[in-house]
Amino acid sequence: MSIKRGACVENKVKKPAEAAPLPPLGPLPFSLGEAIGMVDKVFDIDKMLKDEGAQVTEPYYQQSVLVYEQFYEKYLSVPGCMHFALNYDGVFDRKGFYGQARGIARQIKRMGGVENVLEVGCGKGLNTVRLAQGHPQVQFTGLDLLHEHAEKARARATDLPNANFVQGSFEPLPEDLGEFDIAFGVETLCYAVDLDLVCQSLARALKPGGRVVIFDCFLEERSDAHSEDMLLATRLLEIGWGISQGYRTPAQWFAALKRAGLEMHWDYDETAHILPNLRKLQEFSVKFYNDWKVRLQARIVPTLGQRNAVTALLMPYLFEGVEGENASLRGVSYRRLVVRKPKA
Repeated sequence: MSIKRGACVENKVKKPAEAAPLPPLGPLPFSLGEAIGMVDKVFDIDKMLKDEGAQVTEPYYQQSVLVYEQFYEKYLSVPGCMHFALNYDGVFDRKGFYGQARGIARQIKRMGGVENVLEVGCGKGLNTVRLAQGHPQVQFTGLDLLHEHAEKARARATDLPNANFVQGSFEPLPEDLGEFDIAFGVETLCYAVDLDLVCQSLARALKPGGRVVIFDCFLEERSDAHSEDMLLATRLLEIGWGISQGYRTPAQWFAALKRAGLEMHWDYDETAHILPNLRKLQEFSVKFYNDWKVRLQARIVPTLGQRNAVTALLMPYLFEGVEGENASLRGVSYRRLVVRKPKA
């Protein structure tokens, strides 16, 4: 299966040159139906569905500490990482975990005169620390819901006077944070309960002419061609990650951002670039499902943390689409959005 790189959909912005398809990743090891059957056998899908809509963002991350620190960082990613790698050549490489930060760095360069940057849902500070190291003239603030994350981020930035970390929610943003030239979030704004509240809060935090950059997962528009298995797998992904309101479509986000007075500048489909990372995650998850000893060892991880094995198994089907139905018909996409606040 090959997927082309994303393209800008905003007419006012120069579109990137058409890129050649990325290298084929090869067939997936099971059908989507078989993967769902594996999840049901180990986790009991009916039991999982009872948690649909539950507000568990904070406990999910608290219960996933071992998963991120003892597995994801140790075997796949880099210290402090809690997001996907962007591999633009279609080959998994740990350098891809700095792809989102490089994207923000390009925005800083393009805008010029940037003084203050905010990261919402900064986790343990990987992106903010990376950017602060490369831009000593810019002041960076990282905001995260968990006190533990903010503390770990501060520990990573002890020698960076231009990096500050605050514990708090982005729904809405604390009023005393100040104003920013750029506000960005990496795989965090999908947890928003009230889109309008979040978008309006981000708009208020921006200086005139400022930008919001979002790297995140978005629900694909539904059609009759989506199979029941694809719809179910999408719900299981949302439950597994504690997305209480479910993923929203790009159109829903565009509308909320517009109501907040922000203008769409860039919409780039990055899905193809996270697939090598998703395939690696699935490889590890298969060991969990196929080896009872691995599952026994995993019992030290609380329930919400164990459900990362559900998302890891299902993600390639959801983001790639399923051969035999429609290779381009996906459940979820990964996109980079850039919106602007009009100048006064």
